[in-house]
Amino acid sequence: MRENEKELYQIKRELSIRKIIIVSIVTVFIISIIVLVSLYISKESFRKWVDINILRKNLTEQDISSIDLDIDKNNQICCYSKYIGILNDKNLKLYNQTGQSIIDIAVNINTALFASNNKYLAIAEKNGQEFCVISDKTYLWEGKVDGEILQIHINKNGYVVLVTTDTTYKSTITVYDASGKQLLKNYLSSTRVIDVSITNDNKYVAFAEIDTSGALIKSNIKIISIEEAVKDSNQAIINSYDADTSKMIVSVEYQEKNNLICEYDNSINLISNSTNNEILAIDNKTTFMSSNLTNSIAYITEESSGIFNSDSVLNIINTSNNQKSIYNFDEVVKEMYTYGNTIGINVGTEIYFVNTNGLLIKKYTSNQEITNVQISSDLAIIIYKDRVEIINL
Repeated sequence: MRENEKELYQIKRELSIRKIIIVSIVTVFIISIIVLVSLYISKESFRKWVDINILRKNLTEQDISSIDLDIDKNNQICCYSKYIGILNDKNLKLYNQTGQSIIDIAVNINTALFASNNKYLAIAEKNGQEFCVISDKTYLWEGKVDGEILQIHINKNGYVVLVTTDTTYKSTITVYDASGKQLLKNYLSSTRVIDVSITNDNKYVAFAEIDTSGALIKSNIKIISIEEAVKDSNQAIINSYDADTSKMIVSVEYQEKNNLICEYDNSINLISNSTNNEILAIDNKTTFMSSNLTNSIAYITEESSGIFNSDSVLNIINTSNNQKSIYNFDEVVKEMYTYGNTIGINVGTEIYFVNTNGLLIKKYTSNQEITNVQISSDLAIIIYKDRVEIINL
């Protein structure tokens, strides 16, 4: 009986030791993960090392797919959602993320203006009259307008905004719903529209205009209520914001929560709940800026690192909570590209794709200079004369 008790005690003791060892290992593992995650978030040098050496976010031409181009054709190229479109000879050929051709769509357009938002692609004839809308891989509808098309925009629900000009009006803004039904027309006889944007809830259209009729150029931003415009076009404009004569409007962009970001040549302003506040003053260190993001603005500043050397800093400000993130580069930035939650930073033969939290998504190294880049929600493309390279984000 004593022998059995000894064996039972020994078994319990071994199980207890095993439990202690397992708990200790799990505890050490969890603490290590917490420490590594904390270091990854807080220490940029460690984060960059992990991105390149552990997570393998560095790509080269051998790691990606590409599409060969017929250089004898006038190839007009766009990307949206998970597709790449190549338009020539009034035919839009769509490719998937691996570079495989999936469908051909006939479009009556020669020289294209492209606008995309998630699964929607809008195409218009530059300085022409015809335009069309594609959803995913389906040709939805087409339209024709009087005058000449200057701009086309589309929101994530497929609502289209056109800016046209003719002999009577400097600018005309026309809005269509997702089925192609015209909702409103707004005529501007003496001002020129610089940019337009429509909210994701389909309720408001903002447009930036400049007035050159006086001694000084004036910049204005006006808000159209689509609901009011449908009832009475004379009551369509519900808010107007006049800028100081020292400010020249560059672009407007609706983000989440109907926040309107207004880019001027010397500042970025946020219009929210009818209040107009400056959120960034632009100085001579700022080389690039963009508000074409879901809920952020991004801008590049150059910092001197020596007599002949300069470093670049990507600054990202969340327009909903004012939180700021940064990403540092040891090179001078040549171009910046933005879409959704992705920022592309071109430094010559390398391009970094960073999210709006300041974390690296991918880094791509090319064998030649990078000059033409587009970004969608799912991919980025680098366009050369003879090929299109595809980077899945």
